[in-house]
Amino acid sequence: MNFKDWQNNQKVILIDGSMSVGLEEQGLDLNDALWTAKALVNEPDKIEKVHQNYYDAGANIAITSSYQATVAGFERLGYTSEASRHLIKRTVRLAKQAKANSQGTQAKWVAASVGPYGAYLADGSEYRGNYGLAQAELVAFHRERLKLLLEAEPDLLAIETIPDLTEIQALIELLAQHPEAVAWLTVTLKDAHHLCDGTDLRAFQQLVESSDQIIAYGVNCVQPDLVQPALDYLEEAATKPLVAYPNSGAVYDPTTKVWTHSHAVDDVFTRQALQWHEAGCKWIGGCCCTSAKEISLLKETFAAVL
Repeated sequence: MNFKDWQNNQKVILIDGSMSVGLEEQGLDLNDALWTAKALVNEPDKIEKVHQNYYDAGANIAITSSYQATVAGFERLGYTSEASRHLIKRTVRLAKQAKANSQGTQAKWVAASVGPYGAYLADGSEYRGNYGLAQAELVAFHRERLKLLLEAEPDLLAIETIPDLTEIQALIELLAQHPEAVAWLTVTLKDAHHLCDGTDLRAFQQLVESSDQIIAYGVNCVQPDLVQPALDYLEEAATKPLVAYPNSGAVYDPTTKVWTHSHAVDDVFTRQALQWHEAGCKWIGGCCCTSAKEISLLKETFAAVL
């Protein structure tokens, strides 16, 4: 059974949590322009370990470490084009290896992460948008990585942390060039009703609802307090499953690349997660500053319907 058919019959789908936390717990310093993609070069076994920990905790979907991995980004740091392409494809292979090695008995899938142009800039632009680039320029930026990821044969794409309507349009245009591919698409928020670039969430919703290849959509790496009102805003017109995988409630400083905690994380991934589900959100996980512990909490919280 392919992923698209499988997900139709699920009441809840558990997405994994942060890759960065899992790598930092293994001693990696990620204050780097490549962020989690840094480990692809010298310590890929640690990436595989993070994926396996999430599968073992109950996650149905592992998101690959390609969020900040681009050919241009690797080349900027001195890697050859051939090596850069190999590293991007490696992200999918590592998740597949973890899937094979996991002892979890749940259905397990691999989603290849397509992060925003702002992640390549490594300056926090994924929380601002308004890059000043035309749609055609963003299509050109994303084209090669998306092609490489699909050649590695993930189960689906995770187009995530997108702050900008023009970038959403570019990614949907590019996705249409690969009609066999399916994806979810999640955005970052300025407030409960607007993308980071100021676009009304309903405009985003109209775009993703019109694409047959976008099979679910919602928000990620946002403050937990924004999730419920955003879902409420989208629910009325939603015909596809909604997705939410917020950060832990920590606040990010793009200069120091440090997160400062401010929320009771357990409440987010128990009580609040149940409320999101009641609002039509079927795909739930964690983003920055979450770990396998939070995915275990989600597994316990939704045990009755998993």
